[in-house]
Amino acid sequence: YGRHMDAVYDQFARRFSRYSSRLAGATENGRGGLMPLYLFRTQDEYLGFLASHGIAAEGSGGLFFITHAVQGLATWTDGHPRAQTFRTLQHEGFHQFAWHHLGPHLPTWMNEGLAQYFEDAVLLDHGMELGLGHPRRIARVREALDTRSALPMEELIALGSRQWSQAVRTNASRSELLYAQSWSVVYFLIHGDDARYLRPFEVYLRLLSDGEAHAEAFRTAFGVGALGAIEDRWRTHALAQRPDPVAEAAARLEFLGAAIAHQHAHGEAMPRHLRALRQDLRARGFRLTRTHHGVEEVFDARDEAVFTYTRPGGERSDFLLLEPSALGLPPRLVAPGLSPEPNLVWEFRPDGTIAHEIEFR
Repeated sequence: YGRHMDAVYDQFARRFSRYSSRLAGATENGRGGLMPLYLFRTQDEYLGFLASHGIAAEGSGGLFFITHAVQGLATWTDGHPRAQTFRTLQHEGFHQFAWHHLGPHLPTWMNEGLAQYFEDAVLLDHGMELGLGHPRRIARVREALDTRSALPMEELIALGSRQWSQAVRTNASRSELLYAQSWSVVYFLIHGDDARYLRPFEVYLRLLSDGEAHAEAFRTAFGVGALGAIEDRWRTHALAQRPDPVAEAAARLEFLGAAIAHQHAHGEAMPRHLRALRQDLRARGFRLTRTHHGVEEVFDARDEAVFTYTRPGGERSDFLLLEPSALGLPPRLVAPGLSPEPNLVWEFRPDGTIAHEIEFR
């Protein structure tokens, strides 16, 4: 975890090298300074630590926090695949980095949109793979646009932190939409229309970091009266956007990993081929429910799609089941042809139990 977060910090520092660090002890080029990470084994330890500093963290999966006495990034590991913990750390770690390098006054939609953008990133030997289109967020935004429940962009970008926090606490569906739409707009401003808005977006971020008010910074960066045209182009982009095959495959592999882990924990024979796994899970009616911002997402073995992935050319293929990497471990699953290629792999924990991870190669 330490090595991963050091590498993530290096990627953040490289991408935001023009911004000076506000950390005590930082060097002239913005490097250095202390950014604490508190990584606990259990949720109870995590909650107890934050409570000891006056922070009620129930319902959170991880936090970047600041008090008069202490600041840092915190989460826990038990019950979470390593890939899930990495995503949490990358998300909250961006908030931590942004506070110290970009300043404490980023609009909430941008701070959360960028945090999710980096949450989805895959760290490879050559650097950070960015721009993966998240299936759940894409579907949520498209649904909101179809039902006319999406926030007008003017309202979204002017939303204050108190209004955001109130929505998160009191309205799960609204909360999920706020996060999804913020990510979608950030994604569009970076990648949409052949990245035509990337340079103005960078100017906007720079002006905000320098302390300029949001409305004035937006007009300076994008031009007076540009918001309407940007919103129209974003809507067209969001309605047409499709999930990135890598992100989609990884989510399905995590579901299959949870299913195989359940079989293994109950002493059942491990599948020798994908057909046997499909038949067994369907016979059991196996389902996996996860909650994001208070809204449930369900994976169901009766859905044929969860056993497949989409190749770059659009062809749908079954995952490839491979022999276990060691005696006593379940089989691996891979998605050949994708780049980076997601792999469902297994390892023994120190207590003798097994854990599955998604590795990218």
